[in-house]
Amino acid sequence: MFRVYYSNQITEQKNLLTAILAKDPNPDPFSQEIVLVQSLGMAQWLQMQIAQEIGVAGNVQFPYPTSFLWQQYRVLFPDLPKENSFERQSMLWRLMRIIPQFLEQPAFEALASYLNQGDQLKQYQLAEKIADLFDQYLVYRPQWLVLWEKGQSQAVVDEIMRAVSFKQKNAKEIATNVAWQSILWNALVADIKQDSDEAIFNTSHRAYLQQRYFDKLDNLTATEKARLPKRIFMFGISSLPHSQLAVLKKLSEHCNVHLFFTNPSMEYWANDREDKVLEKLALKDNLSEAELAELFEKQGNPLLTVWGKQGKEFLNLLTETGIQDISLYNHFEDKNPTLLTQVKKAILYSEHQTTFSLANEDRSIQLHTCHSKMREVEVLYNQLLYLFETYPDLSPKDIIVMSADIDSYAPYINAVFSRYEKERRYIPFTLSDQKISYINPIIASFLQLLSIKENKFSAEEILDLFDISAIREKYQFNEQKINTLREWIKSVGIRSGLKIENPEWQNYNSWENGLNRLLLGTSLKAENNGWQNILAFDESYGLISELTGNLAKFIDNLTAWHAFICQPQSLSAWQEQLFTLVAQTYQENDQSIDAILTLQQAIRDVIEQIQQSHFEEAIGIDVMLELFTQQLSEQRSHLNFLVGKVNFCTLLPMRAIPFKVVCLLGMNEGEFPRQQTINSFDLMQYAPQKGDRSRRDDDRYLFLEALLSAQQMLYISYIGQSLTSSQEKLPSVLVTQLFDYLKENLPKADYTKLLSVHPMTVFSPNNFKDGKVAYDKEWLEVKNNILPRKDFLQKLTKTQEDIMSDIPLNQFIHYIQEPIKYFFQQQLGVRFEQNEDKIEESEIFKLSGLEKYNLLDDLIQVEEQDIEIFFENEKLKGNLPARYFAEINKTKLTEDIQLLRNTLSSYLSQEKNVIEIEHSVIFAERKYQLVGNVPNCFNNEVVLWRVGGLRDKDIIQAWIYYLLLKANNHPILSLRFYYRQGEKANYLTFNDISQTEATEILNLYLQDYLASQTELKWALSDSITEYFNNKNKELDPSKILKKIFDINKNPYLTRITEQSEALDLTTISDRMESWFSLMYMSIKT
Repeated sequence: MFRVYYSNQITEQKNLLTAILAKDPNPDPFSQEIVLVQSLGMAQWLQMQIAQEIGVAGNVQFPYPTSFLWQQYRVLFPDLPKENSFERQSMLWRLMRIIPQFLEQPAFEALASYLNQGDQLKQYQLAEKIADLFDQYLVYRPQWLVLWEKGQSQAVVDEIMRAVSFKQKNAKEIATNVAWQSILWNALVADIKQDSDEAIFNTSHRAYLQQRYFDKLDNLTATEKARLPKRIFMFGISSLPHSQLAVLKKLSEHCNVHLFFTNPSMEYWANDREDKVLEKLALKDNLSEAELAELFEKQGNPLLTVWGKQGKEFLNLLTETGIQDISLYNHFEDKNPTLLTQVKKAILYSEHQTTFSLANEDRSIQLHTCHSKMREVEVLYNQLLYLFETYPDLSPKDIIVMSADIDSYAPYINAVFSRYEKERRYIPFTLSDQKISYINPIIASFLQLLSIKENKFSAEEILDLFDISAIREKYQFNEQKINTLREWIKSVGIRSGLKIENPEWQNYNSWENGLNRLLLGTSLKAENNGWQNILAFDESYGLISELTGNLAKFIDNLTAWHAFICQPQSLSAWQEQLFTLVAQTYQENDQSIDAILTLQQAIRDVIEQIQQSHFEEAIGIDVMLELFTQQLSEQRSHLNFLVGKVNFCTLLPMRAIPFKVVCLLGMNEGEFPRQQTINSFDLMQYAPQKGDRSRRDDDRYLFLEALLSAQQMLYISYIGQSLTSSQEKLPSVLVTQLFDYLKENLPKADYTKLLSVHPMTVFSPNNFKDGKVAYDKEWLEVKNNILPRKDFLQKLTKTQEDIMSDIPLNQFIHYIQEPIKYFFQQQLGVRFEQNEDKIEESEIFKLSGLEKYNLLDDLIQVEEQDIEIFFENEKLKGNLPARYFAEINKTKLTEDIQLLRNTLSSYLSQEKNVIEIEHSVIFAERKYQLVGNVPNCFNNEVVLWRVGGLRDKDIIQAWIYYLLLKANNHPILSLRFYYRQGEKANYLTFNDISQTEATEILNLYLQDYLASQTELKWALSDSITEYFNNKNKELDPSKILKKIFDINKNPYLTRITEQSEALDLTTISDRMESWFSLMYMSIKT
C-alpha cells in the first residue's frame, strides 16, 4: 500500500506519524522503523517530536532516499558493492584517466582546446563537471544512457530537438555534445565492466538496475520478502526524481509506504501558470484585455505560482501515479487572524486576489533594511529582545534564523550575540551548518599548508601558524617564547622566502639566512666575525638555544613539505607524506584529537576514492588541494541544531521545520535565489522535464516553505542601503514578489508599516526616536548625556609616596620632549601607535627613512678602512636592498654621511666618556634626585650628533644636558649638537647662562615632572620652533596654539583636545614661555 498524506501544516503530519507509531507499533522490537528524510535537521526535529509524543524514539532510522534505495537494491542483490561503481566520485577519477585518450578525436575538439596547456587541475575540474552531469543523467535521463550504449546517439539528438526552440541555432551544438558525451560514457562503462563480472555490472548500472529490481520484486522468495522493510515513512520531502518514486511505488506492493507531503494548497494548483507566462500567451494568441483578465481570474495564488514550481511538479508526479491520498489541512479558523495567517489562508484556498487587514499590533510579517551584515544582526538582536519582552511565552528554542550563507554571517552573530553573557539581555544561541574548515583552526591550517606551493613564506604568515595551540605545543612554544621569536625574527632580518639562493638574486631576508644566524648564535658570539658568510646572533646564545632548535625543526619540516609538493607525486607518496604532515605539525591532546582524526579520515577517504578507480598517474598539489578543500568543506557542524537556543543555520531545502518565529537574513538581490551556472554542455537544459532539479527553483520553494513554517512571525532582513553612499539597494526578487503581493491586497497605510529602515550605526540617535526598539543602553546613556564625557586632565589617585625618589634622567628628558605621550604611556598605560612589531613582508628594495637613518647612525662610527666590511655585514644581516640596489645604496649612504663624518672625525678618533649627574630638588617636603649620565664627553667638550635633520626634541635633549652641566658647575668648555642640514653638516650650541638660571629652569622642569605623576602639566614640546617663530610675528599666542592643534597629527594631543572639557590656552602659552623661552633665546647655530 502506498498512501500520501496531504497537509499545509507539517505539525499535522507529525501528529499523524506519531499516532501511527503509537497505535500500530512494530511487533518486532529488533526491526527498524524507516523514516526517509532529505535533511539532517528534519531528522533531528522529527526524532525529538517522536520521543516527546510516545516517550521513546528507539530503533528509528532516518536515511536519505538515495542511500536507502541502494541498501534495498543490495538486499535483493547481495553481490552489489557497498558503494555504487557509478557513484559520482568514482566516475570522476575514471574520467581523469579516460578523457586524455580521446582528445585527438574530432568530436573532442572543444575539450582538447580547453585542456591544451596540460593543466591537471583543469582536467580534474572538467572530469568533475562531466561526472556530475552523468550522475544527473543516471537519475533523470537514464534512457539516454541506454540509447548511447546501444549505439543510438541520433535517437537522443532527435528527442532533444523535438523539445528545443530555435532548432537551427542549437542543432549543431547539441549534436556535437551528444557525440563526445556518448563516446565518453561508453568508454566509462567499458572501464567499469573490467572491474566486475557481467552479473554485478548489470545490476550496479542504475539505468538497468531499476527494471531488474522490479523483476526481482515480482518473483520474491519467502526469505527475500522477509528481508524487506515492514513499512516506510517519508517525511519532509518536497521533491523526488520520477525513478525513485517509481521504485518506492513498486516496493509498496510488499510493504506499506506512507508519504507525508506538505501541500501549501488544498485546491488543485498544478496547472497554474505565472502571470508573465499568461501575458506572453496573450501576445502570441492576440487575446483581448478581457480575455486576458479572465485567464488571470482562473489562476490560483500568485505566490504559489511563482514559488511553487518544484512542489507543483512533484504534486503532478504523485497525481499521475494514482496513489491513494488523505487530506489533513488546517483551515486557519482564527477569529482575528494575523497578516501571516491571512497570507497562508489565501495560499491554502489558492486565491488569486483577496483583501487583507492589518491590526495595529500585528507584526507577523516584517521587513528590515540595513546597511551591512553587522547591522542586520544588531537589529535582529534588538528585535528578538523586544519579542521576548512582548511575548512572555516565547523562548529562544522557538526561533530559527536562516541565511543563504551562514558562514559569512557567523563572525557578526558571534560578536553581537556573545555580548552581555552575564546580563538579562543575553540571548542563548547556537550556530549550525558552518563549514568545519571555517570554525576549526587545525582544519583551516591544514588546508593552508596544502596551498603553500606558491607561497612567499612571510614571517607574519609563519608566526600566525603558532596561534594554533596544537602547533605551538608540538614545537614546545608558549606565548612568551613566541614573543621572543618575533623579536628575533625581526632582528635577524627574516621577511619572506625559504632559501637564500634564488634564480636572480640572493635573498638575505630569507628563513635560511635568518635561521643560520640564530643557529650560529647558539654557540658563537657576534663579535667573533661570523663563520662562512654567516653572522651570529647574540641573543640566541646559551641556554635559550633550545628555542632556536625548535624553530629550525619547524622550518625544516615546512621546507621539506614544500619541496615535496612542488612536483606531482604518486598516490602512495601522497598517502605517506600527508599522514606525516599531520603527525609532524599537530600535538595530539583532548582539544585537538577530534580535528586530527577528521584530517586522518579525510586522507583515507581521498586516497581510497582514487585507488578504487585505478588512477595511477602522479597527482599535483593543485588537485590534492581541490580534493581536500571539497572533502573538508562538505563536513559541517550539525550537532548544535535544535538544542533549546535560538538556532542560526543555513537556508537549506527540505528543512521546513515549524518554528514560532522564522527569521531570514541576507535576502539580497542577486544572492537569493542563489545563482546556478549551467554547464554549456548539459543536454538537459535543452529539453527540461518535470521533476528536474534547479537551484533557483529549490530556493523559491524554500522561501515558500519558510513562510509556511513560520507559526507566528516571518522576519525578513536585507542590505537595502549602501554602506558608503546610503544609496538604495534592492532585496531578493522573492522578497519583492511577496511585498508586491501584500501591496496589492493591503491598504496603503497598512502596507507602509511592514518596512523598517534602520540607521547605519548602532549608536545613531535615530535608533532611540519615534518609539523604535533599542536595548543598547550604553548608547542610550550617551545620547541622553547620562554618561558625561570624562576629562583626560583629571587628577590621578597616585600619592607622592608612590613616586620613586630617584628620577632616571632619560625618563625625565622623555617627559620634557613629549609630556602628553609620556603621561599617557607611563601614567595611564595607553599607547596609540600602530603595531610596530609587524614584520615587513617583502625584501628590501628601497630603504625607509628609519632604515636609512639606522644605517647612517652605525656608519658614522665606522672607520674608513672598515666601510666595505660594514656594508658586507649589513647585506648578510638582510639590512640592505636586494640585488644591485645594495651597491647603489652603499654609494649614496657613504656620500650622505661624508661631510658629517669629516666634521666629527677628530672626536670619533678619541675615547669618549660620560659625566655622572646627580641633581636634587625638594618637592612637597620630600627630596628627589635626578640621576643619569651626560654622554659623549671628549676632554672638556660634550659632542652630540644626529645623522638626520634637527628636531625640537633634539634641542630639548641638548638643552637639558647643558642645564645639568651649568647647574652643577661642571668645568665643560662647550656643548655642541651636530646634525645634517641638506648636504651640509651644521651644529647647535647655546649662549652662556648663569648657574642660577640653569638651576631655576631645571627645578621648574622637575616640579612639573613630579606634579605630572598625578596631573598632567604639558606644553607643545614638538612645536617650539613654530610657536616662537609665529610669536615673533606678534601673533596672539592663543591663535598660534589653535593653529598648531589644527595641523598637529599627534594622536595623544588629539585625544587631549577632543576629550577635554576646556583647554586653558593661557596656561599652555604660559608654560611654553616658562619652559622654552630661555632655551629658544639661547640657541646659537
